[in-house]
Amino acid sequence: MTSLAEPLAAVAAPDEDALVLGDRPLLPTDVVAVARGRRVVLGPAARDRMRLSRTALEKMLSRGDSVYGLNTGVGAIKTTAISADRQAAFQPLLLRAHRVGHGQLAPAEFVRAAMVVRAAGLTVGVAGVRAEVADAYCRALDTDVTPRVHLLGSIGQADLSQLAEIGLALIGHGDDGAALVARGYTPIDLGPREAGAVVNSNAFSVGIACLALERATRAVRALDVAAALSLEGLTGNVDAIHPAVAGVRPHSGAHETIGRLRALLSGGALLTGARPARALQDPLAFKVVPQTHGAARQALAHCAGAVQVELASSGDSPITLIDEDRAISTGNHDIAPVAIALDYARLGLAQAVTIAGERVQKLLDTAFTGLPTGLRADPTTPDDGLAIVANGAASLAGEARLLAQPVTLEQPTSAIAAGIEDRITMAPTAARRLHEMAGLALRLAAVELMCGAQAVDLRGHVGELGDGTRRAHAATRRSVPFVGAGEAPDGDLDTLEDWLAGDELP
Repeated sequence: MTSLAEPLAAVAAPDEDALVLGDRPLLPTDVVAVARGRRVVLGPAARDRMRLSRTALEKMLSRGDSVYGLNTGVGAIKTTAISADRQAAFQPLLLRAHRVGHGQLAPAEFVRAAMVVRAAGLTVGVAGVRAEVADAYCRALDTDVTPRVHLLGSIGQADLSQLAEIGLALIGHGDDGAALVARGYTPIDLGPREAGAVVNSNAFSVGIACLALERATRAVRALDVAAALSLEGLTGNVDAIHPAVAGVRPHSGAHETIGRLRALLSGGALLTGARPARALQDPLAFKVVPQTHGAARQALAHCAGAVQVELASSGDSPITLIDEDRAISTGNHDIAPVAIALDYARLGLAQAVTIAGERVQKLLDTAFTGLPTGLRADPTTPDDGLAIVANGAASLAGEARLLAQPVTLEQPTSAIAAGIEDRITMAPTAARRLHEMAGLALRLAAVELMCGAQAVDLRGHVGELGDGTRRAHAATRRSVPFVGAGEAPDGDLDTLEDWLAGDELP
């Protein structure tokens, strides 16, 4: 790495209320806020818990108790003792040895999310490290510099590589450490066990998962809006979103989706029945939006629950048992519950993405809409209209489905650490793919809005739209103009996508 650590685009103003770590469990929304610049400080309750844990561990060290990672090596070197005179040199050496990242650099948001998640995990107070270690993350986050971290290198059995890169910056190592120091940060000197605690966590995976869940939740809401405008463009049958549908099959996600769609169509001629449906039975991509979007919502909710547990937990090994005056080795670095939940979340989102792609195809087909093929303004011309938009939509949906493939079934090699580390979860890949997939879903929703708005305009139904669909149509037309005769699709899909991802979405 040759460039300086990456500056964050916008760091929170100094007078913003800081997040206090340790007073309550960290929430996914907290992680997102810190990732985007909110200040964070270490609370007194956390300091007290960490002081007690550290005191207990130091007593074990002075007694000569054999504790994994405290006075022994790690992994395959676990049987080799660390003498007292080698402890100071061992800590930075462990970080350097674990810096094995590859590929592209992670976005600053990913790194900041990982940093606050790791600091929060230490505040649980069982890792046996000083409060100063958690405080170092907080102080670094308070600068406008983000350590450079590679996306690849972790197999989801503690994000050793990425957290080592962050840890090296915290101790002032290399260009990243120098960049932090230039901003007034004071490097921390790590004591026995503390380098191990820096890397022994899945904070990188969990941090990305928080950002991915937020983005995916917005994506499902955006797909609701796109589906509602498509129903208007199709003149679809709204019986499929009657409240009784969820009443007789009460999946929570379907109930929420029906509420959303009805609110978007509220006040419009389609929902009131003033404009009759064109067909008794619509294609399934229109008819099963409540069931499909509902399944995506439930999958995301399950994943959010697993992440929430992780944010309130310690994934450390060893953990200090103060009441028993000993430290024990654990398997809490295995993040299978979150990794599996991330796979489930992507599978759920893939269903909603797939039917969005199908709705685009149907809107462009005269057999389903009664409108000219390609939603052409003049059916007598050889213009393509929006017909080729179908290719781009299919590409987005196909890419999303590929990202949805489960990663937790990837088989490990039992040769890592002399055969000891024979288990992987690929959690960081699972989280990163959900984040990327949600971006594709938002883009596809923008494409669907473009097609839905064109269909509505061709029918001349703009004045009869529902409260939410009217806003969606207006937002689309601010960015993407109607495609008239002799014209090709044009406009700014990026701006429309930003609107779909923003807080103004109906």
